[in-house]
Amino acid sequence: MFVISGHLQPYAWGRDGGLNPWLNSPTGGPQAELWFGAHPNGPSPLVGRPGTLADVAAPGDVPLLVKLLAAGRPLSIQIHPDAELAQQLWAAGSELVADDGEKVELLLALEPFSIFAGWRDEQQAAALLRATDPSLEPAAQAVEFDDVGAAVRFLLASSSAEVARLTPALLAALANEGIDDEQIHSFALAAESFPGDAGLLVLLLMDHHELASHSAVYMPAGGVHAYAQGFGVEVMTASDNVLRLGLTPKPLAVEQALQAVNPNGDPHFIGGEIYTAHGRPTVTEYRPHHAPFAVDLVHDTEFASPQGSYRCVVAVRGQTLVRCGGEERELAQGQACAVLAEEDEIHIGTGGMAVVVEAREYRR
Repeated sequence: MFVISGHLQPYAWGRDGGLNPWLNSPTGGPQAELWFGAHPNGPSPLVGRPGTLADVAAPGDVPLLVKLLAAGRPLSIQIHPDAELAQQLWAAGSELVADDGEKVELLLALEPFSIFAGWRDEQQAAALLRATDPSLEPAAQAVEFDDVGAAVRFLLASSSAEVARLTPALLAALANEGIDDEQIHSFALAAESFPGDAGLLVLLLMDHHELASHSAVYMPAGGVHAYAQGFGVEVMTASDNVLRLGLTPKPLAVEQALQAVNPNGDPHFIGGEIYTAHGRPTVTEYRPHHAPFAVDLVHDTEFASPQGSYRCVVAVRGQTLVRCGGEERELAQGQACAVLAEEDEIHIGTGGMAVVVEAREYRR
């Protein structure tokens, strides 16, 4: 087993100093993600020896990527391609993909987390578009005719000046249509963070949700989403493929993202199966249907994960002890342990909180 630290990704949407409690050397500026894995875009450094996890593990031995994620403002509106589309784009040399893998993911909130995920009810989306401005009528009609792709294309054709003109009316329309305060706040944050970005209009087509702490959402490939604000753990297949539809200075991939849309790509919300001891929660299980991984949130207790698949243990709060065969490793907060499939059962003990991730067979 290998003790690793996280690879920091300082994306602009990260919280200022938001991941310092999990870093060996705190930094300033936005801190978005800490990656625990072997992906070439950010392989995790080994602790106590030179190199990264990618240097000591074969490419297929680390099939998952685990992240700590701190969103200070919205991430881009995005859709992840399935394996077939990812391989097509990769083989064609497209710069829109980072690898040839399918990306599915689970976001586990460690504090309340605001997200947009899935398509909004057609009637409500059309009503919000009409309440914003008569010029959005073509998009409203497209939604009512079950052609969300046409609505997205129309909205993304709006100029920056037009979006700026529509923004006050959009925020007023949300309030007038009885949209809750949390959702209005997420829209306002998006408008402030990306002024003039037509992705703000696309959010009218998307559902909004507030994840409670220790609840989770699983996003299959082909599901539209934009995480707005919060802190949590992301678990995903080891892919960095993102097709964007707005709220970003990065290039958009409108046609490819719409091609990737999966009619069965709705978000799956998971409260977690909670196990208690002496009246307090000790382990919370997250088992998204057909997902290629299982996730356990371990609180101040001992836990075991069997041999036979890749496992990753992340010390989220306080220290965590990991034993495997005759080896024992102590993880400081913000460190992780990567355990390959052929290695023995692992035993975990923590006086704080740890996330344990186990690879599973992927059943589409």
